[in-house]
Amino acid sequence: MNEILLYEFKELMKKKKWNLKNLAINADIHCSDISRIFNNKKPLSLNYLDAITESFSLPKGSFYKVYIKLCLNERNLLDKRRSDAFIYECAKNGFKDELSYILTVMIEEKSQKIRTTYFQNLFSIAEKLFSEGKEKESLPLYEFIIKHLSNSITEEVAISYFRKFYMTRLTSNGNSALVRVLEYISYMPPEYQELTILWITATYYMWQQWDKTLHYAKRLEKMAKIKNHLGLALMYQSFALTRLGGKLENVLNLIDKYEKINEYYAELAVGNRYVAHIDFGNIDVVDSYYDWIRNRDDFYVGIPRIMESYVKLGRLKEAEIIFEKYHDKMAEINESSNLHKQYLYLDYCYALGLLKCETKKNVEGLNELLNVALKVKNEEINERFQKSLLAIWKYREFINKELEEKYIKMLN
Repeated sequence: MNEILLYEFKELMKKKKWNLKNLAINADIHCSDISRIFNNKKPLSLNYLDAITESFSLPKGSFYKVYIKLCLNERNLLDKRRSDAFIYECAKNGFKDELSYILTVMIEEKSQKIRTTYFQNLFSIAEKLFSEGKEKESLPLYEFIIKHLSNSITEEVAISYFRKFYMTRLTSNGNSALVRVLEYISYMPPEYQELTILWITATYYMWQQWDKTLHYAKRLEKMAKIKNHLGLALMYQSFALTRLGGKLENVLNLIDKYEKINEYYAELAVGNRYVAHIDFGNIDVVDSYYDWIRNRDDFYVGIPRIMESYVKLGRLKEAEIIFEKYHDKMAEINESSNLHKQYLYLDYCYALGLLKCETKKNVEGLNELLNVALKVKNEEINERFQKSLLAIWKYREFINKELEEKYIKMLN
C-alpha cells in the first residue's frame, strides 16, 4: 500500500484508538484482508478504500488523489482492474481533478498498442455509465475519446460520436454533433446505424424541419430491423407529410401501415387518424378524438388541439370546460425537462390565447399569444412563430399601447 495512505490510516486509527481488528470491523472487511493490505501482501482495492474511508466518517474520495499511484503496476502501466474502477467512480461522482490526472496518463503512453487498450477500456467504462442512466457522467469520457482518437476510424470512436449526438442533440451543440455523427455512421455496427438514423429523424422532428424529417424517416424505414423503429419511421413520415402539404389519403395510408405492426401501434393509429383529420381541417372529429384520449395517460398530447378545435368551431363553452379541467395538469408539463412536453405547453398557451380573445378577454389573450410568439422565436421554431403572428394580426384592433410596444420589441 502507498506509504502516504498507510501513514494517514494509522494516524486516523490512533485518534480513534483502533487496532487493525477495530478497523476491519468498522469497515466490514475481513481481518485477514486488512492485515495483508497493511503488510503490502494484498493490493488495496477501490472498494476497500471506500469502505475504510467511510469507517473513518470521511467523505467518499477523500483519499483518491493519493490512491492514483496504486492504479499503476510495477511496470508503471495502468492496472486494468484498479484503474477501471477508479475512472468509473471518479466520473460517476464528479472527481474531475483525479479523473483528469489518470486520463493524462493514458494520452502520455507512447506504446500505440497499450494506448489503444487504454482507450478501449475507457470506452467500456463510458458505455457502462451510459447503460446505467448516467448519461451526463459518461459524456466527458466519450468527448475525451473523440478528442484524442479523432484520426482513428474505429467502432468505439464512431459510437462515441453517436452517444455525444444523442446527449447534445437538443442543445446549442446539436447541429454540429449531427454533422459529425453523419460522417462516422458508416463505421458503426448496423444496430447503431439504425439507432443513429432514428435519433436524427426524431431530432429533425423536434426542430420542425419537415423535409429532413421525411428524408431520414424514409431511410429508417428501409433499414429498420426492429418493429418499433419501423413504426416510428412510418409515424414520422405521416407527421412530416402533413406539415409539407401532402395529401390526407397518403397520410392515412401510412397510418394503416404502422397499425399492422403490433397492438401498441394499432392503438396509436386510432388517435393519429383523428389528429390527421383535424390537421387537414376536418375538425368535426374532435369529439371522437377527445373521447379516445381523455382517459389515457398521455391525454395532455391532445388537449391543445382539442381546445383549438372547439374555439374554431365556436364551441367556446366546451373549450372553457377543457381549460378549467386540465389547466393545472397542463401547467405541470411546463415544468418538465422534456422538450416535447414544453412545446406541447406552448401549443396549449396558443389555444388558450385564442380562447381568451374569442371570449372578449382580448388583452389577456393577445398577451398570451405574444408570449408564445416570443418563446418560439427565441427557440427558432418558425412554423409556430408564423402561426402566432397570424393570430395576433387577426385580433390586432384590440392591441393596447403596452402590447404594441411588446410586439414591436419582439419583431426587432
